Amino acid sequence: MLLYSPENKGRILTIEHPTESTPALMVFSGNAGQLLRGDIPTVNILKAMRQRVHRNGVPFTMHLQEAGAINKQSVGMTRLLEDVFGDEITIFRYGPEETNGQVRDGMDQYIVSSRDLAIRLRSAIHLSMVERKLMRRNQRVALNTSYDFGLPGGEKIYLETTGFHYDLGLTPVSTQISRLQAVETRHGVEQLIQKDLGQQDGKAHVGLKGLVTFSGDGNTRGFIGTRWQMDRVEFLKQGLGEGVKEATAEINVTANLPHSIQQEFLEEKNSFTRLAGHVVNSAIDAIDVTTGSKWGERKLDHQFYRDFFINSEGLLVPLHRFDVIENNVFYNFANADHYFISTLFGYHMAEEEEIAAD
Repeated sequence: MLLYSPENKGRILTIEHPTESTPALMVFSGNAGQLLRGDIPTVNILKAMRQRVHRNGVPFTMHLQEAGAINKQSVGMTRLLEDVFGDEITIFRYGPEETNGQVRDGMDQYIVSSRDLAIRLRSAIHLSMVERKLMRRNQRVALNTSYDFGLPGGEKIYLETTGFHYDLGLTPVSTQISRLQAVETRHGVEQLIQKDLGQQDGKAHVGLKGLVTFSGDGNTRGFIGTRWQMDRVEFLKQGLGEGVKEATAEINVTANLPHSIQQEFLEEKNSFTRLAGHVVNSAIDAIDVTTGSKWGERKLDHQFYRDFFINSEGLLVPLHRFDVIENNVFYNFANADHYFISTLFGYHMAEEEEIAAD
């Protein structure tokens, strides 16, 4: 039997994709609340993220969700980010004041970006309420930030990054809610683009290229032996709009169900619950090895994207110049129910067909 041991758990999973594109941008997303229950695990994951950024030599953005959910021993997300990244980043906190109460007290979210990305505008769009538990109702917001983004060849383009929540549960109601959240998220993106680029004469932006990314923190609730269906993810993607592609389609690593049981139901950290967690972990690991399936799966985060250029009529036309070079999953840090994912986006630098102004 494969016994559960924290030392046997992975730290970073890297998935490379064959492409001729040049590294251009890294986008990170994750729920920081669980990680902040222990500073050392959080520091380790941030150091790993910084190492990947430096290795690729590209600008980056991060969406850190529920980064205010900390215990008394934690020094806080801002301090940890500053300790690891120093003056390499710009940090913006979304709390109750910044979102008119849409982000609940203690559930702060952070948008972090490298200083070589020039910030243009920010916005927060209210999403439908999600009943994750009978006694725990979390209001969600989609957070949008736009930037001036320099391509590897030096050309300036328009970049917008969005962080949002979705709930791909087992019921039709959950599926409907997740699609409505995706639709509202898309509307918020469109509003920001219109505000950002529509204030000047449209001719000034003809030919401008752009990239929009959507980083979602997913709550795919289920039971042992059940898995979310890909059609639910496709339904979510459709809500984000025509031409949206999934950046994390190859990622199939999910959070560990027994840890969630400990955190969400037992909540007590004593010898009995720790022993119970080890027993359940070992049993599920043994089933996974025997059946070749991931019976302990319960969560999966996603990132989506679309790229475009603006034609002479002011419409956003698909560009098809960006793709995915690499995905990373930073996972299983000190009983963390959540983990961080990242996408390394590439841009095709081959000589392009001339984009007609008319």
